[in-house]
Amino acid sequence: MTLASWEPFLTATSPAADQVLNGTRPSGGDEPAKRKRMSTEERHLQILRTAAKIISVKGYWGLSLQDIADEIGISEAALYHYIDSKEDLLNLVLSENYDTTEATQFSALNASTLGPDGQRIYFFPRYCLNTLLYNVQRPEMAQLYCVLSGEALNPEHPAHQFFTARHIRNWELVGSINWLLPPSVDEDRLYDLYTLVTSAADGLQSRWLADDGINPVEEWLNFSDLIFPEDTWAGFRDPSEILNDSPVD
Repeated sequence: MTLASWEPFLTATSPAADQVLNGTRPSGGDEPAKRKRMSTEERHLQILRTAAKIISVKGYWGLSLQDIADEIGISEAALYHYIDSKEDLLNLVLSENYDTTEATQFSALNASTLGPDGQRIYFFPRYCLNTLLYNVQRPEMAQLYCVLSGEALNPEHPAHQFFTARHIRNWELVGSINWLLPPSVDEDRLYDLYTLVTSAADGLQSRWLADDGINPVEEWLNFSDLIFPEDTWAGFRDPSEILNDSPVD
């Protein structure tokens, strides 16, 4: 059963989160306007976004630095003023464009409220929904993740360690958050849920990228009914569930 506070995500013209989360849109969605002269920071950002765009189609192995130079209109030699190597470029794309503080902040948006003790408490099911919404509005980065994670199954791939360590690295963040959880969900159970959620979301993301007829938000909400059943998670899924019962100043 979809929560009333989640209904707008299904009825919105687009599932993009900026249309339904207080008009908030993460920065970095549009490339800076091309000008005769860019600042170092603008050029750096342009290079990373262009690299992400090309890698999402060709993969790392298919990428050449000349591809990037041609796309942004500079020489390949000029690229080396901003990067040290192709592998260095990949590391920058992953560290600055994918698992970012911005993504974490967006996932936490509208997924928390103040508890009786004045401490902020977070709702895991809503956090998971927000993470999906963030990825839905950046399909190019979602495709980049899918392409690179497949390539990185090869231990010789420069992103192999990034992806093998990513699950535990992200768990360290998730496990440190002050969640409001049902009494039956201890830390071990939360880790199992986190693993289930990330696996389901990765699979859904791949299906959505291959078939644009899929509504990933609708499917995720259906999954949520199974992952977070009503009899266990009622009152623990979204801040609105407790705010409606006992408003918090």
